[in-house]
Amino acid sequence: MKSNYKLNRLMTSMILAGGLSTSLATVAEEQEDTKKAKSDVEVIEVKGFRGSLNRALFEKRNSTNSKETIMSEDVGKMPDLNLAESLQRVPGVAITREGGEGRNITVRGMGATYSQVTLNGMQIPASTGGLDSSGGVNRGREFDFNMFGSDLFGQMDINKTYSARLEEGGVASTVSLHTLRPLDKPGLHATGSIQSSYNLQNGNTNPLFNGFVSNTFLEDTVGVLVGVSSSKRTVEQEGFGSVRWTSPFDNGNRSWADTSSTVVNGTPNPSANNPEFNSATDDPLDSMWAPRLPRTDLFYQEQDRNSFLVSLQARPVEGLELGLNILDSSRDADVESYNFFAQFRNVFGSVTPNEITLDPTGRYITAGTFSGVEPRSESRGQYSTSEFNQVVFDAEYLLTDTITLTFMSGTATSEHNEEQYRYNLTGGPTTFEYDFSKDKNIPTMSYGYDITDPANFVWTGPHHRRDNVTRENETMRGDIAWEFDDEGSTLRAGFTSNTRIIDSTHTRAPADLTDPNAVSGTNTNSLSDIAPDFGDTIGAPSGMFTDWLIADIGVAKKEYGAGKFLPDDRSGNYLVTENTDGLYVDVDYYLEDLVINAGLRYVETKVKGDASDIEGKYNNTLPAFNLTYTMMEDVVLRAAWSENVVRPNPQSLTGQVNGTPINASATVSNPGVGPETITSTDLSAEWYFADESYVAFVYFQKEITDAITSSTADSVTLPKEYADIIATDPVYDVNSPSYDPSAVDAYATNSWNLTTQSNSTEVDNISGFEIAARYVFPLGLGVDANYTKIDSDDIVQGLSENAYNLGVFYENDTFGARLYVNARDDYQTGGSADGNVSQNNTGPTRVDFSSSYNINEHFTATLEIINLTNEKERLFTTGPTGDLNLVREYNTNGTELMFGVRATF
Repeated sequence: MKSNYKLNRLMTSMILAGGLSTSLATVAEEQEDTKKAKSDVEVIEVKGFRGSLNRALFEKRNSTNSKETIMSEDVGKMPDLNLAESLQRVPGVAITREGGEGRNITVRGMGATYSQVTLNGMQIPASTGGLDSSGGVNRGREFDFNMFGSDLFGQMDINKTYSARLEEGGVASTVSLHTLRPLDKPGLHATGSIQSSYNLQNGNTNPLFNGFVSNTFLEDTVGVLVGVSSSKRTVEQEGFGSVRWTSPFDNGNRSWADTSSTVVNGTPNPSANNPEFNSATDDPLDSMWAPRLPRTDLFYQEQDRNSFLVSLQARPVEGLELGLNILDSSRDADVESYNFFAQFRNVFGSVTPNEITLDPTGRYITAGTFSGVEPRSESRGQYSTSEFNQVVFDAEYLLTDTITLTFMSGTATSEHNEEQYRYNLTGGPTTFEYDFSKDKNIPTMSYGYDITDPANFVWTGPHHRRDNVTRENETMRGDIAWEFDDEGSTLRAGFTSNTRIIDSTHTRAPADLTDPNAVSGTNTNSLSDIAPDFGDTIGAPSGMFTDWLIADIGVAKKEYGAGKFLPDDRSGNYLVTENTDGLYVDVDYYLEDLVINAGLRYVETKVKGDASDIEGKYNNTLPAFNLTYTMMEDVVLRAAWSENVVRPNPQSLTGQVNGTPINASATVSNPGVGPETITSTDLSAEWYFADESYVAFVYFQKEITDAITSSTADSVTLPKEYADIIATDPVYDVNSPSYDPSAVDAYATNSWNLTTQSNSTEVDNISGFEIAARYVFPLGLGVDANYTKIDSDDIVQGLSENAYNLGVFYENDTFGARLYVNARDDYQTGGSADGNVSQNNTGPTRVDFSSSYNINEHFTATLEIINLTNEKERLFTTGPTGDLNLVREYNTNGTELMFGVRATF
């Protein structure tokens, strides 16, 4: 969309910039006494892991705002395979994962929406897809770091305090990514690496490759760099899931079919779960909690990620530098997931508990035998392609020995396309038994008939979906900087203009579906056909079934005639355009041992959308102050205060209504929601007590006004205008192969969970502190550690109260090794659902190892171990009063060994 306009605008910008550059060059030639740029900046040679730490420490110490930096060890050699994995080692940064790989970041307790990411100076989008439990398709402002490998980048800066010369929006942090550039390392250079990964649990192997060539010409005034990166990744994740817990009462005020003969081991305590319980009229067992869909899970992903980088630089005359950077990256992810579950959700009225065992508090069922249960096998194929492209032109000109002009124009596009095909095999009523007594996270489960026999199953309610999310960003920026004294004090001013477009289409309206053939051996398989060792990686208890009937997704798709879609007018499509224009003035004033950074940014925002009558305009004036005081030679004190804003996700502005009839959940966006305002205060002390070593303490506080909050009302009747939209879902059409009798009626009373968004009138505060230390012993052994403590007035999604990193490393001229432990507390990932107060993740503890051996000056052998201890991912829900810990998902994808050889010339 608008590709010609985008290209024309970029070409115009480049032509204008080229004309400006030519004019500037003419001025430069006429100047007889042009002075050299300031040359007293310390130069640090980055060599190896310790070298990258040293350079990063130099950047941190000399920054006028609070900043952390991660440097590449060499060309194409970041410390980790994924950018998010590198970022998680920074104090205050935590990550969320998808298939064992970092996807989003949380900084100082604030989720991914509150951090903005720039690449080569411009804000960029990056959208990928995922499982429902990890957020699904990204339609918002969050940046998906799994779009790129780490080897294309030479530096990452994490700005934790705001300065006016940074664009607004990064209220938690602004993460600045920088690709490699040829004039940074003059001469002819070539480097490349080949790696192979091996999963200890499932035996999967995958290749990874990257290569770079750069050269400079004309006395190092022109440079070219070309880089490629390619990787394949196979993820086999297995485990157990409950898809949340609930009770018949909390599932639409339902009841068990018959409890007159139920054997109850334990004493029910229904009033602890249900304050409305009436002992005279209500059945206490209806308030007992049980897994909604106790199931076995297998998630299988094949990912191909390929990136291509071209960087051109030129210094045609003294004082002038031109650059053109092109980055193209693609990520193809084919996901097939298979699970087998007992249906309690929405059908409690057909299930009879024969015998149950309660937990000691009498609130939930830890074991039970039930009759009238219909099992279901769900086979899901998700096939997606994500594309990213950025083109950035920049120019810098030293107009005089104290005045510098810079210009940047760029465009970035992210497009995610995904199709999903979900096929259900439903069995007839039978007995079902589960028991958590052997393992609180994985129960034993069994059924009353052979769950691998096609004769026991029929096809029900297939689900077909297609998504496309296209995001386009265009940026033009100009700056002028005046160094007005001999101490380096600098006054800056500039403008930034952005156009951001998000175009989202979503359809669940398949075209021309046909009824498939009856369930048989020709359109189904057994799970053992594709995963013969299911249960080994997760450590399933004895007595747990490890095989079940699954759909052959390719055959089922063909028999259903799937693959074509109709336009979907159920408020699922939207186009939002956001234009921002900003001006700033900023000064770094050096007053002996004190550095004052002070500035003001004014920004005007215009928003327009087509799914509702959005056409809004607002402006913000954002002050920022950073003070740096060198109290003693090696002791630096900092103080910072700023105001910043975070705009609502475009999806929140559309006025659309989305419903999931199977889960009886509906979400309504609010076009009237406005931006949040965050006031930040930071105080810190840094002591650089030895070479390569330091200790730092930081206190921070953020005050949030007009916070965008989501609230969910449980067991409500949908307003008719919402129900009318949801009722058009194909699952309600009895004449369609998509019909699913277990879908909740869109007009059912007191049966839906309705989520809405609004700006809160309350003021929320997040505060905390960070402690970081590093010490390198004379023999090359080092310790790197940090700890973050966060407190909040309210529960914030993604916030862990405690998080820490501990690393031990050793490096000499021949050999290097490092071991890092990353851990965090439990954190909330979702609000109320099915009567639960919240949905949470158990804080993981990850252990990673890497090592290298220099065979000679050109070749290095590497060994890396990812998830050394085979850490499990555990999600849980908190029950009706928020004090329970009931397993939602429990899975693992194993430990990966990566062997490789790296060559440098």
